[in-house]
This record gives sequence, C-alpha cells and structure tokens, in this order.
Amino acid sequence: MAQLAFQPAYEAEKALQPAKVCVTGVTGFVAGSVVARLLELGHTVHGTCRDPSRTDTVAHLQSLPGAAERLKLFKADLLAEGSFDEAVSGCAFVIHTASPYIMNVPAAEVQAKLLDPAVKGTENILSAASKSPSVKRVVLTSSCAAIYGDPHEFGKDHVYTEADWNPTASKQVLPYYYSKKLAEERAWEMAKAQSQWKLVAINPAVILGPPLSKRTDSESINLINTFLKGKAYPACPHMGFGTVDVRDVAAAHTLAMSHPKAEGRYITVAKSMWFQEMARAIKAAFPDSKFRPPITTAPKWLLAVIGPAVGLSRDLINYAVGKCPQFNNSKIQAELGFKFHSPEAAIKDQVDAMLALGIAKPF
Repeated sequence: MAQLAFQPAYEAEKALQPAKVCVTGVTGFVAGSVVARLLELGHTVHGTCRDPSRTDTVAHLQSLPGAAERLKLFKADLLAEGSFDEAVSGCAFVIHTASPYIMNVPAAEVQAKLLDPAVKGTENILSAASKSPSVKRVVLTSSCAAIYGDPHEFGKDHVYTEADWNPTASKQVLPYYYSKKLAEERAWEMAKAQSQWKLVAINPAVILGPPLSKRTDSESINLINTFLKGKAYPACPHMGFGTVDVRDVAAAHTLAMSHPKAEGRYITVAKSMWFQEMARAIKAAFPDSKFRPPITTAPKWLLAVIGPAVGLSRDLINYAVGKCPQFNNSKIQAELGFKFHSPEAAIKDQVDAMLALGIAKPF
C-alpha cells in the first residue's frame, strides 16, 4: 500500500521492535492512517471503537495488509469507566485519537457532546494505561485548537509555538477548540501525577489527504466536498488555517511513539493556507475538470447571514474571518527529524480517493 511509500519509515520506527499498540477511535479519519502505518511497521494493534460488529465502519481496517493477523478490535465507550482496560492491557504503547470532532454543536449540547467525551474519555484511557504495567508511552492526538482560538489573540504577527495555549475558547465560544484544550490539559495533569508512562501530544490543524473509508462525517471530507459541490463559488470565506496531510499526521504519531527522545507537544502543520488557496489547489490538480474555484471572498456581513446554512459557525465568522494563523513547526523537525509533505498534494490525493470511494461526485 502507499502509506510508507508516501512517508517512509524513520530510523526510530525501524529500530523499534514490533509491539502491541492500542489505538482508540479506530474508525476515525486520522486513526485509519495510524492503524495502516502501525500494521505496515509490523506492530500488533488493539483498536477500540463503539461497535466492532458494524462492518460498514470497520471493513476498511480489516482489509488492510497485516490486519487479519495483527488487528484486534475492542468495543469501548469514551464515557464508560473501565471501558478501555481490556484493549490497553498488555500494550506497550497507547495512541489516543478518539474525541468528538464537531464544529457546530447547539449550546445546550456542548457539555454532553463535546466536553464530557473529550475530557472523560482522556481520563478513562489514561487510567487504563496506568492500570496496565506494560504501557510505557502514550501519544495523544490533540490539536492546534488547543493552541489558539482567535488567530490574532496575541497580535496579528504572532507565530504560534508549542508554548501557546488557547486563551479565547470557552464553553460558549469555540466549544470544539475548548474541548481539545481541556482534554490536553487534563492529559498533562494525569501524566505528571505518575511515572510509569510518558506522554507526547501531537497538535495538527486542518487535516487533509486520502480517507480510507466511506465515512462522510469527517470535517475534512466535508470541507473538500463544500468546494467540489460549488458552495464556495463565486465567493468563499476569507479565512485561513494550518494544513497538514493525514499521512504526515499518522507518521508523526508513530514516530513520537518510537523515538526515544520524543517529549512534550509537537505542532504538526506543514503550512497555513487560505480557503481560496485550497480551492485553487483543486483546480490546479484537476485542470480539465469543470470545477470553478472562488473568484473572490465573501464579506463578513454576508457570511453572518449565510454562514450557518453552509456549516460555518458564528464563532468562526466572528474570530477567523480575515485572519490566517501562522505556526512554527521547527520542534518536530529538529527533535524527531520529521519531514512534511505538500498540502496541495494531499488535496489532490484526497479528491482522488473521495471519487474512488464514491463519497464525492465527478466534477
């Protein structure tokens, strides 16, 4: 398969003897690529999901090379205490990717749908790690949402580093961002309260690249489909985000798991892009298509009117329009020898994969 051909195994990954690795939330967009890479590296994977018997959500994992011999699925619930104990037992490593990724949540449901699963899920998985003496390292899928909220909150020229923590988000403002901040903070609290296992956090921004499954509830899939369906034509929001290939994110997790010197947080962002640049990348990759990239950007007042109807939350309109955060990604490169790939190539591969899987229509 193309996983390691795209992002070859690092020396630290090659040097690590095959081990048992628990990956939570294996049906998710990021976790699929993490599982594929772990299997290709020769590890045995204990994957958790809400319902392993649902073949429509796990078939793509079970068909991966090595899965028949080295992938075992476990039923687990983020909110159920002890739910992860069996899956984690006997594992040397835990990669915790499971957490709700929902940008638009009604205010009355934020606690139940975002904050509780993110924080209590983290508590439950780390408690399971502490119960299993075999666990020596935990890699947490955090987010740049834990690092910033308003791109200009520290000044318009601020470049974000791993030292930054989101000061803007709250239960009422950018609640998804807040859920990621609270979950990572809780993880560091629990890590510092024990000495058995070491914690490393991976902090990506907008993740692009080829999905492995036909699931369409991923925000990354929704973003590209928004462009492909013409919802950003003739005008798109004037806002930008950090971007990174999902295969790079998977490699960052497995390298952070394998590298003896990995520690702390790692911003995992290849570069920042404006929405309009993402759309132009689609056209550049498919020049003979009928796809029309936006020719201008929509004014903020118009976005306030139509934004919610196209999935753009009022918080993003209030805090992100006209802004594009910048990130310093040197730590992961300097400490782990990590190499980033082009987000434009990730976009092309994502569209190709979405078309092949039937979750995007020819354009």
